[in-house]
Amino acid sequence: MNQNKKIISAFRQDMELPAIVTKKADAAFAQILAEEQKETGKMKEKKKKSHKKKMPLWAKSAAAVAAVLLLVIGVCSTNPVLAARIPVLGRIFSMLGKTAEYPGDYQEYAQPLEEPGQVADEDAEAKTDTPAYSQTVDGVTVTLSEIYCNQESLSISMLVESSEPFADKIVKWQDGSRRLSLEAVTEFSFRPLPYVGDKELEGDFLDEKTFAGIWRIGLDGVLADESEVAKILEEAEAAGGEIPSTDEEIMQYIKKLPLPEEFTMEISLGKIVGDLAEVEPIDWGMSEEELAALPEEEFKELHSRIMEETGRDQYPNKAEYYWFEGPWHFTVPVTVNAADNHTVPVEDFNEAGVGLHSVTVTPFELSLEMEEAGRDCILIVFDAQGNYMEHGENTSVFPIADHDVSRITVCICDFEKWKGDIIAHRDQNDYLQYTWEHALYRKELELPVSK
Repeated sequence: MNQNKKIISAFRQDMELPAIVTKKADAAFAQILAEEQKETGKMKEKKKKSHKKKMPLWAKSAAAVAAVLLLVIGVCSTNPVLAARIPVLGRIFSMLGKTAEYPGDYQEYAQPLEEPGQVADEDAEAKTDTPAYSQTVDGVTVTLSEIYCNQESLSISMLVESSEPFADKIVKWQDGSRRLSLEAVTEFSFRPLPYVGDKELEGDFLDEKTFAGIWRIGLDGVLADESEVAKILEEAEAAGGEIPSTDEEIMQYIKKLPLPEEFTMEISLGKIVGDLAEVEPIDWGMSEEELAALPEEEFKELHSRIMEETGRDQYPNKAEYYWFEGPWHFTVPVTVNAADNHTVPVEDFNEAGVGLHSVTVTPFELSLEMEEAGRDCILIVFDAQGNYMEHGENTSVFPIADHDVSRITVCICDFEKWKGDIIAHRDQNDYLQYTWEHALYRKELELPVSK
């Protein structure tokens, strides 16, 4: 695979970086992540948007990842600035792409974020010692490194560097991942209202003070124009009238925005929050037996009082979270990379109106737009070999990973039927056949996949 020349210039300084160094660094980092996955049994428990707690995993010190930097110590000993930036800046996608929620070779599609006027030619000297898109607030430096935007999502790789160690303070989840939450408000140049969704920065620690991660923003939320809903709610509140309360009522006022080929995003990052590895225990002032014996109303009253007294009714709070206060502000130009993006119109529905509008395939995602026709449905998708595909955080978007999606089988099932019956066959050989037979809607599709 040919490396984009801009990637090298993003972290180039006064001396050339030997290719063998970056290759060894990537290999070492991949080995560390692979060992962590092995220790966690390669568990792939999906995240939920509800901030629901998961069982943390006590693992070895993340300082082991710093071994990557030892590979380049000989090269960097005469250049401290270069040593601090290699092999991280411009290579985060390369390091973390294979373990991302939507895994793949992002390095082939991503572009480095460069300061205006910075030289992109690898044969020319960089004009600045300041890392691209980097700001420091109270000893915490946030650096935006690379960006990739396709028709379905926008991903930014970044570093969070603290003057104080914090790796041991942040929990490692059951699937082996580390995450920080970005309390950010983002304004897109084509969107009427600010966007506050998609907060997770998923990655790992490079050393005890440095976190590298990928921030993925699903464009389905960004392209949903809720300005009419906001106007209706504001007018109803002012007039004391009724407001839309059901999903159907609200959805009729939401319009889908077109995605421009180029746009700008203004990022205002207020806080960076991590779940504590060791959460402070709650002192209920009584034994577990006494607590369990409390009437429901008394327990609710006690719970409310304890949460308020300990500050747990606030987010974030010191009992459960560790965080950095900003703000950090960035203005980022975005160009959509449509390479290997394909949208296939389907517009096929059954007699009840349930069916598919379209299917979009990118190098990393398979996205399906289904029509539920007022029912509560779930999408089940199988690849060309009949293997079940796990969905991502959005249940209509599926990581492609190692799946062959040149041909897919799509089943739309009644959610209650799936939950009560069909799901029991998920780990059995007849899952595809059983799902097909009990689906409300079913279809096989051939997709234009780039080889």
